[in-house]
Formats: sequence, C-alpha cells, structure tokens
Amino acid sequence: MTTVKFAEGQNEIYNEAGLQIIGSTAPNQSGLSPRELLEAALGLCVSISLQKILDYDKKEYDKSSIGVEVTAVKAADGTNRFTNFAVRVKLPSTLDSTYKEKLMSVVERACTIGNTLKGEVIIETIEI
Repeated sequence: MTTVKFAEGQNEIYNEAGLQIIGSTAPNQSGLSPRELLEAALGLCVSISLQKILDYDKKEYDKSSIGVEVTAVKAADGTNRFTNFAVRVKLPSTLDSTYKEKLMSVVERACTIGNTLKGEVIIETIEI
C-alpha cells in the first residue's frame, strides 16, 4: 500500500517501510510530480522485467548497461489524461540483435504496469 500525506508544507509519499519520497505539484521540481511517478513506475517495471528475463535466460550482462527513459504524452484534445507513453530502452551491447528483438517483445508482455496502462482499469475512490 502507498500512502500520501500532506505534512510540513509538502506532500510525502510512504510505503509500509516509511517515507520514501516527496511529491511535487509539477515536473522538474524538488520531489516527483504525479506525471513523473507514473513515468517512473512504467520505467522501473520495464527495467525489472528486463533483468528478470535476462536472468531467466542466463545471459551474462552488466546491470548498469540497462537504461529506460519514459515520456508520457497528454491528450491532444485537451482531456486530462495521457494517451501515449514513449518507452526507450538501452540494452546491453553484448546481446545479439536477434535476442534483443525477442527481449523487447517479451518485456512488453511481462511488465504489469505497462499491461495495466494498456487495459481498462477501475478506480474506486472512497473516503477513509
């Protein structure tokens, strides 16, 4: 469970281990904005999925050679939502091109956050 509290003039984001990060109201400020958190969730999911697949396939690689950049694009019609997520992935250069192609196909299916964003979800907001 993730908890968000407003305390001492800022939004604080907690997991069950305690305070993890400060939330901001807009991108590129101290703390992460909701847009940045969503982009980070997708990027982290892709990165973790890549590592799991590479480990499962018993590939040797330098984990620092993996990089993921995510850019969310807002709806052009002015509705308050994102319509596209551009995910750019840097893979270890030691992998051959055929395996990289397979890996990119598999990682899309393996990432829970990506699959959630692609699907229809229900958000139930209640007072606590």
